[in-house]
Amino acid sequence: MAQSLKKNSVKPIEILSFHTLSELDLKKIHNQLTIEICKGEVQWIQNGNRYPGFFGVRVLLWNIKFFRYFVWILYLPLVPFLGMFALYVLKKIRIRLS
Repeated sequence: MAQSLKKNSVKPIEILSFHTLSELDLKKIHNQLTIEICKGEVQWIQNGNRYPGFFGVRVLLWNIKFFRYFVWILYLPLVPFLGMFALYVLKKIRIRLS
């Protein structure tokens, strides 16, 4: 999936796994990042700003060729709440499976 995102992105992106980084490396990327935060949600760092969870996915999709034309839907009222709820459910399912 990461390779597909890199291939289809408009601007070059770098996808890192927190499993391969130390706590110090995460702090160098952004001062708010910790291993616990990265375990919980997707983190998107752009221009010094951190976008967690649904908001990170929303910013990421602006950069993907096909999806960028439909991402405006994610900015409609109440959609962020639905997106955060969906990611919360996925997180709980993942925790239950592991």
